[in-house]
Amino acid sequence: MKNRSGYIWVLFILLLILVIDAYYQIESSTVPIWQTEWFLWRVLAVILLILGALFYYYLKAKQKNINELNKFKQKVIEEQEQQWKVIAGELHDSIGQNLSAINIFLQQQLKAVIDENSRLKQASVLTVETIDEVRRISQRLYPKQIERLGLTISIEAMIERITAASGIKFIYNIESIDNILSREAEVQYFRVIQELLNNIMKHSGAKAVTVNVHKSVMFIVTEIIDDGVGFETADPAKLGFGLINIEERIRMIKAVYEFNSEKNKGTRFKITVPVK
Repeated sequence: MKNRSGYIWVLFILLLILVIDAYYQIESSTVPIWQTEWFLWRVLAVILLILGALFYYYLKAKQKNINELNKFKQKVIEEQEQQWKVIAGELHDSIGQNLSAINIFLQQQLKAVIDENSRLKQASVLTVETIDEVRRISQRLYPKQIERLGLTISIEAMIERITAASGIKFIYNIESIDNILSREAEVQYFRVIQELLNNIMKHSGAKAVTVNVHKSVMFIVTEIIDDGVGFETADPAKLGFGLINIEERIRMIKAVYEFNSEKNKGTRFKITVPVK
């Protein structure tokens, strides 16, 4: 608002100068003012001022639209995180506890049953598997392990889970990056790594992935390299919602990223995150 007021004042002063100048030129001119070279130059100056003002307001309107779009995308992600957090809590605290209680009841009943292959035994095994699956879903929805174990171990545990689920060989070197980002930034950074690794697992066809995380005084530098099928396009918008979602999370933590990919030659992502 202050910048706009300053610009209006500058424009007003310039117009006032032109009016005063025109008054003295009219008073001193011996020919009609519109026939003088002075008049042509002043008309050109007025046109330039008007064009400048229009261009200024165009840039301001464009920047306002960009800012509003960024705020909207950030709000969507924040609400998404909040919803995931609530759902994860319900799964862990409510459904998980109920399943644990059911399993305890089944275990107690099994003690009175001689046949180990009874349906109660099968129900107990299925309940334990369900509890484990609820915990895995809860962790994917909201990474509470960051609060308990720290960001470094959480990333390593995620890589181990993906290795077990996909069979992809991971080579990783992750330096300790605990407590050097804000809690919100830790979650967003974790989400970026999670989304990238999930995309590799689902779409790349990679057999090996290298993950390097190094920290300096000012930055965390992350490199993720796979030997998968790669892709040809350099336009993130054509790569689906996943990468757009990653871009927005990266913007929220004021990070930058770059990627290189060639078809059938793999992909390399590099993310640089400023520390707090």
